[in-house]
Order: sequence, then structure tokens, then C-alpha cells
Amino acid sequence: MTIVFTILFVFTALLLIGVVLVQQPKTSGGLFAGTGQSLLGTSGKTFWTKTTIAMAAFFMLLCIVLSILPKYEKPTSVTDIIEKQQQAAQAPPMTAPAAPGSVSANPAPQSVPAAAQPLVPSSK
Repeated sequence: MTIVFTILFVFTALLLIGVVLVQQPKTSGGLFAGTGQSLLGTSGKTFWTKTTIAMAAFFMLLCIVLSILPKYEKPTSVTDIIEKQQQAAQAPPMTAPAAPGSVSANPAPQSVPAAAQPLVPSSK
């Protein structure tokens, strides 16, 4: 999920840069040129100004989402992956019980017949 938001974040940032660069400059002077104009201007907002405001708001929203998102994701690191692999390698393989009448790869040990058992004197 983080990857989707990150790609969207980069795309929005590039698009916002492009929208800002397309706009016409408000003044033709330096830093303090045109100080007689108000900060937002007296004319109505153009399409590019509205687009910039919308893109900037979306960009800020993505910033907030990307900062909150790691809290809700399961942390994964290389050490977690290695530990899981080691635990899986150490665990005995699970075998399913054989169906009745089927041949098993590991037959159950047979009981030793009574004649083959060693005689041990009993102490009474």
C-alpha cells in the first residue's frame, strides 16, 4: 500500500512543479516589485491558480497519509525474514496421515514377535 501512495506522491509532486512553472508571473520585477498589489491579487482566480491550489492541497494530504501509514503496517525487515526462514528450516515437516489401505513412505515399526524377544529371567 505504501508503494502506491509513494508513486502517487512523486507523480503529484512532478505535476505540481509543472503547473507552477506554466503560470504567468504576476509581476515583472524582483522580490519587492509590485508591492502595491494585494497578496492574492485583485483579479479572479485563473484556471492555473485553482489547479495549483488543488494540487497543493492533494500533495499535503499525501504527505500526511505517508507519515501516518507506517504506524498501521506490519514492520518487516531483513532480520524478520531470516528468522522466519530459520524457523521454517528447523521445524519438522508435517506429514498428512495416510488413508486406510494406502502404502506409506515411512511404515510404522512392527512389533517384535515373542519368539525373537530375549529371555530375561524374572526375579521372584
